[in-house]
Amino acid sequence: MIFTEILKALAAATNAAGAVMIDKDGEIVASWSEAPGLDMALVGAHYEIILDAANEAASGHGGRVSSLVISTDTSKIAILAIKEEYCLVLALDRGTPSGKAVREAAGAVERIEAEMG
Repeated sequence: MIFTEILKALAAATNAAGAVMIDKDGEIVASWSEAPGLDMALVGAHYEIILDAANEAASGHGGRVSSLVISTDTSKIAILAIKEEYCLVLALDRGTPSGKAVREAAGAVERIEAEMG
């Protein structure tokens, strides 16, 4: 599937442990991970909820969230909106530069949206 190849290329470009594309209901469209034990389906479903909450907060100010990065003491998660209520979630190492990861992921979102038509 082309979406899986896009996710795999994105993970390689950002040194991510995994990436997942999910729909608004938390269903997996495509997923890729090389990290043993990393359940990107579970990661994606949880962070899609956070994107929804951020969008709800932004809508009160007339906006829509296109991306956000969450940093913890051990890792980062980048979440990007994809048209038609899909999103991309990227599992990153704590040391990965957030700006570079979001820039690379935005390019992947453009490729995904082009494939979606």
